[in-house]
Amino acid sequence: MIQQEVAEQSEGKTKSNWFTFERNEILLLLSYFLFGVAFASYEPYAPLWLNQIFSEDSFLIIGFVVVIPSIVTALGTAGWGFLADKFGTKKFVIIGYVSFAFMFLGLIIIQIFTQTSIYFLVVILIGYLFGSAQASNLAALATRTINKPREIIMAKLTITVSLAFVILSPLVGWIIDNFANAMVIQLIIATSAIVMAIIILIFVKENEPIKIVDEFQKENKSKIVMTVFPFIFIGIMVLVFAFQTGGGFWAYTSIYFLDELAIPGKMFSIFLIAKTVLAIPVSFLLGSVKSRKKIGIIICVFLGYFTLVYVLMTIFPTNWRMLIALSFVPMYPIYNVFFFSLVDIYSNEKRRATAFGILSTFGTLGYVTGILLLGIFADSSSNGIFIMFPVTLALQAFGFVVAILLYFFVFRKEKTPESTQDNSKAIETEIT
Repeated sequence: MIQQEVAEQSEGKTKSNWFTFERNEILLLLSYFLFGVAFASYEPYAPLWLNQIFSEDSFLIIGFVVVIPSIVTALGTAGWGFLADKFGTKKFVIIGYVSFAFMFLGLIIIQIFTQTSIYFLVVILIGYLFGSAQASNLAALATRTINKPREIIMAKLTITVSLAFVILSPLVGWIIDNFANAMVIQLIIATSAIVMAIIILIFVKENEPIKIVDEFQKENKSKIVMTVFPFIFIGIMVLVFAFQTGGGFWAYTSIYFLDELAIPGKMFSIFLIAKTVLAIPVSFLLGSVKSRKKIGIIICVFLGYFTLVYVLMTIFPTNWRMLIALSFVPMYPIYNVFFFSLVDIYSNEKRRATAFGILSTFGTLGYVTGILLLGIFADSSSNGIFIMFPVTLALQAFGFVVAILLYFFVFRKEKTPESTQDNSKAIETEIT
């Protein structure tokens, strides 16, 4: 009986058809699509709002629109993940969604009644304090409730949120170009979308923990470890941190394009659409890669490419057409698909949400580091925002070096087991 239950669980995880959809999978993808719609209305434009509507001219302070939620998320995700491992992931994803709904409403109220940047930042701080409950727990909920390989699950989630940005970006660009109160309209869209996402998420059926594993471990008084590969896990966290530091410039892109170089809103939205459209096939292809050696090579290639991009932008800093042309290759599918998959491989199922929370923490800290460094350099340099290109070049080069080192010392060898998930085979052997 015990062997059968373990075997059934293992068999469920081998279903790999991209074009079949389980009930939970459909609900989660719909919910995440609406989450993407909400943040497509808010995220790329929050720095621009603080700059234009709230009259903030310090790049460092504007960067705090991204830094504050990033720091809160970095500090909170591991804790939320730990709680989710004990009490279930679904309820914490809902808490996060509800918090974001109130955050969007709060920003609408502030824009209407007072245009003070400190209130704007405080609302974001509170919103992300509880909103971070969904950050890593959504991935954990998906891998626990959908019976498909981790790579396909994470790729589908990435494709879903990409589609949301693709569909909504033209609408947002049109709103910006045609309405004086564009911020309020965008936030109303965001609030409505997140409320619908909450309603759909309620109907997701969360799997119960595998009691037989708990009983076996209690009987043998064994401690459930997060990973049996601590040095590899730490190496992945360093790579995640380095990878994300180079993404700091994207917190300032709306200012670079729409304010500094005054390109039309529809042009910026076209850039976002094209970049996000490309993320869909990229995510599909990445979801098909299961070899850690190939994963390592692809990460190195991506970081090497973007190092070259910022070499060119350092030489030609006002050539926004070049930046658009070279930056169509999206980086976030690498983070969403490969890094979550690697952490899934090297972590224990019973501590999966905690492991994903630590991943989000290191990734967010890297992103925050990049944003702060760029803001400090831009405020202190006569070149303003254009000084960000050589600084980003240095950060990308740092990530490239880390990726190469980790590839040669870890991924190239391919000698680790496929997964530590539940240690099912070991448990089955012991019980037998």
